[in-house]
Amino acid sequence: MNKLIHALTAGASMLILTSGISLAADQTRPTEETAPRSSENQPGDPAPVTTGNEKAQQSDEYAAALKKCDSVQDSKRQKCIAAADRKYGHM
Repeated sequence: MNKLIHALTAGASMLILTSGISLAADQTRPTEETAPRSSENQPGDPAPVTTGNEKAQQSDEYAAALKKCDSVQDSKRQKCIAAADRKYGHM
C-alpha cells in the first residue's frame, strides 16, 4: 500500500511540474500576430454570402445612391456612380 501511495504521489508531482513548465513556457513566448484565416474576408475581398432580404435591402440602397448621383453636376456624376458601385460591389 505504501508503494502505491509513493507511486501516485510521484506521478501527481510530475504532472504538476510539467504543467507548470508548459505554462511558464507559454507566457515567455513573444506575442505573435495571428495571420487571418484564408476563410476570413480580407480587405478588398468580395462580400460574404447574403440572404434574399439582405440582397433586396442592398439593391434598394444602391438604387437610392444612384438617384442621389442623378442630382449631381455632370462633372462629378461619374465619380459618384463609381463610388456607389464600389460601395455596393457592382462592377
